[in-house]
Amino acid sequence: MKFIDKIQDYGIIPHKGIIVDNSVKHIARRISIQDGNKEEMIKEYLDEIRRNLLLNITHYEKSDTSMRSETSDDIADDAQEA
Repeated sequence: MKFIDKIQDYGIIPHKGIIVDNSVKHIARRISIQDGNKEEMIKEYLDEIRRNLLLNITHYEKSDTSMRSETSDDIADDAQEA
């Protein structure tokens, strides 16, 4: 139930905007010195970020699923031993 509360709270709490950290400043600096279409470079960079995020999410989902299944197996084994 707490997860749902957090989602509802997210809609109520005002958005704080994007926090510009050092990695964003670094990429901005690198793009600023390049010749060519800056918006296209940003789009390519964001596409790369999106792909990396999706790969990481998939990896973590597989890890979490495997960890949950191991935990479920352990609980079942413990119940049989008792």
